[in-house]
Amino acid sequence: MRLGLKADNLLERVADFLNLAPQPLAHVFFGMMASRTLMAGARLGVYAALADGAATAEALAARLKTSTEGMRALLEALIACEVVELSRGRFRLAPRARRWLDPRSPQAITAFLEFNYAQWDWWGQLETAVKSGQSVDIHQFAPDDPRWRDYIQAMYQLARLASPEVAAAIPLPRGARHLLDLGGAHGWYAAELCRMHRGLKATVVDLEGSVRVGRDIIAQAGLSHRVTHKEGDVLNAELGGPYDGVLLFQVMHHLTPAQNVALLRRVRGAMVSRGTLAVLEYLREERDTQSTSAPLIGLHYFLTSGAASYTPAEVEGFLDDAGFKVQSTRPIRHLPLQTLIIAQPD
Repeated sequence: MRLGLKADNLLERVADFLNLAPQPLAHVFFGMMASRTLMAGARLGVYAALADGAATAEALAARLKTSTEGMRALLEALIACEVVELSRGRFRLAPRARRWLDPRSPQAITAFLEFNYAQWDWWGQLETAVKSGQSVDIHQFAPDDPRWRDYIQAMYQLARLASPEVAAAIPLPRGARHLLDLGGAHGWYAAELCRMHRGLKATVVDLEGSVRVGRDIIAQAGLSHRVTHKEGDVLNAELGGPYDGVLLFQVMHHLTPAQNVALLRRVRGAMVSRGTLAVLEYLREERDTQSTSAPLIGLHYFLTSGAASYTPAEVEGFLDDAGFKVQSTRPIRHLPLQTLIIAQPD
């Protein structure tokens, strides 16, 4: 049986190499199925249940109130996705997947999987966006729209993975006391910096729907005395200051070049003379022909913000026009495709 499977896989590879089978079919059909299978595992509570211990399909179906047939088919598909294993008739989380899919794990990304239901809906509007040039405005939901919680919780889970690495790479001035986090939502990067620097306090400025969720996250962590949230649009909110450091994370790709330069000029005016500006962004290489994910992320940014992913040269140009000088750049290991840029007023 195993020899037969190996032979089948070899034949598939040969067929792919010779272009005998339609590769687009594999991308659209199996990609869709794998994505939705992983999402369903989170929404239906499969990962949380298996985190408590291995179980049969019948037991999981009874616990999660699904059909036995449907649960078994889902579990077998999750095996194909390499997040579930089967041993002696009982299913369990694969050891490598446990840290990511056990909801109790500090590295869990289950909220991000849940958030993909909203992103699935946004991508359903791709053809309209391409035709009209008008993006899906994901930041104009009513403040009490439940999608805000899904969105910010998902971003918070990603931030938990990278915040120690990112915070350690940001050189705040000695004795820093005031930090501004623009569009910081959950405020977790600011919180990590406050943990590292005694006496540092942070202000997070973001839209009301985002701030409501961010306040809860910071309160649950017992850090409300160090990190406070302020409602406002970063494009026109009163920034206050002066600040020893400013974070501008995952904001630039939502803005046009002119908006970025205008915002950076306001940021410079709100900083101390030797303060630190930290920018975290996905940066698109000018002639990146090797990456398959880069163009897809660029299309995602177009769809959800109407702006774009920028090249390193473009971002450096924004900073230069606003009176900043780049001090360093570095990729972030725990957030693939993300680059941290450190700059100071010139």
